[in-house]
Amino acid sequence: TLFAKGCNMQRANKLIQNATTSMSNQTVTIFTSIGGIAQSLRDADPNLPIEVLEDDALNGYGGTIHFDPPSLRQETKLALKQAKILISEPAVVAQLLEHDASALPSLRWCQSTYAGVDPIFNSSLTFPLSWKLTRFAGCFGPPIAEWCLARIIGHERNFAASAEDQRNVSWAGSKGAILGYRYLSSLTLAVLGCGDIGRCIAKLAKAFGMKTVGYGKTSREPDEVQEGIDVYTTNLDQALWEADYIVSVLPSTPETCGLLNGNALRPASKSNGGKCPVFINAGRGNIVGEDSLLNALDNQWISASILDVFEVEPLPKESKLWHRSDVIISPHVSGWSGFSPKDVPKVFLKNYERFLEGSELKYLVDWNKGY
Repeated sequence: TLFAKGCNMQRANKLIQNATTSMSNQTVTIFTSIGGIAQSLRDADPNLPIEVLEDDALNGYGGTIHFDPPSLRQETKLALKQAKILISEPAVVAQLLEHDASALPSLRWCQSTYAGVDPIFNSSLTFPLSWKLTRFAGCFGPPIAEWCLARIIGHERNFAASAEDQRNVSWAGSKGAILGYRYLSSLTLAVLGCGDIGRCIAKLAKAFGMKTVGYGKTSREPDEVQEGIDVYTTNLDQALWEADYIVSVLPSTPETCGLLNGNALRPASKSNGGKCPVFINAGRGNIVGEDSLLNALDNQWISASILDVFEVEPLPKESKLWHRSDVIISPHVSGWSGFSPKDVPKVFLKNYERFLEGSELKYLVDWNKGY
C-alpha cells in the first residue's frame, strides 16, 4: 500500500512538473507596429519564448497605426490563429476581429501596447470577449507629464516667437511676446483624469509651484486624494473655472466621449469668471469634437489649444485646425519615444508570471466597464 501510494505520488508530481513545464514554455506572439518590443523582452528574459510576426499589412509610428487585415499573408493568419498570448495594439486587434471573427481562436490573454484600449470598445465586437485584456499602464505617466509641462513652458515663454525671430534674423523682434510670460508658480493647472498619468502630470506641475485641481467622475475621501493634487473635484465646471491651463488625459469611455462638446468649455471663459485657459489634450481625441473646440476658441472660452490626439487620426488635411494660429498640433507622440519599448518588460513580465500561475493579472480590463 505504501509502495502504491509512493508510485501515485511520483506520478502526481510528474504530472505537476509536466504541467508547469508546459505552462512555462507558453509562447508570446508579438504583432505590433512598434519596433523594439521583442528585443527589450529578450534582453530582460533570454529564455522567454517569443514569436515575432512581421507583415507589410501593419506599420505605423507612435500612436499612428496603418493596418489592412485583408492584406495579411497566410502564414501570419495561421500564426495569429495559434497565438495564446498576444502583444499588440488595441486598434490592430479590433480591426483584425472585425475583419475575421475567427482570427484569434486560441487567444487567452492580450497585452495591449497602449494604456488606452478604446479602439476595441468602439468596434462592432460583441462583449464580453472570451480572453483577458490588460492595459500597458504605469509607464506613460512620466513622458506625457514631461510633454505637457514642456508645452506649458513653451507657450508661456513663447518659444515659437523666438524661433520666428531667428528665421527673420531679427534680434528681439518679438520681445513683447517673449517677455509677457507668467511665472508657473502663479498659475493653476486643471488635470482632467486622475489616474496614474494624471497624477504624474500633477506632481511635475507641483515641482514648478503650480496649483493643481484634479477632476474625476468618482467621489473620493480627502485621504484618498493622491499626491500632487491640491484640490479634487467631481464638478467639471469648477475645474474649468479655476484653470489657467487644462490638461485632459481622460480615457475614452461612454461617459467621457464628447464630455467637452457643445457649451461645456464656457465656464472657463472670462465672462463667466474663468481665466480663458489654454486647453491641452494628451488623452483621447473624442473627448471634444473639432467643431466644439473651434467654437470655444472663436468665443474665447479658451485662449489656445495644444493637441496631441484627435477624433480622426491622422488628422485630415482639410481640418481647419491646421491653419489656426491658436492651435498647436503634434501627431499622437506625447507618450512615445525610442525608449518606450524598453518599458514593456516592466509591465509584461510580472503579468506573464501571474498568468502562468493562474493569478489575477494587473491592469486587467473590465469588459463590462469598458476600461
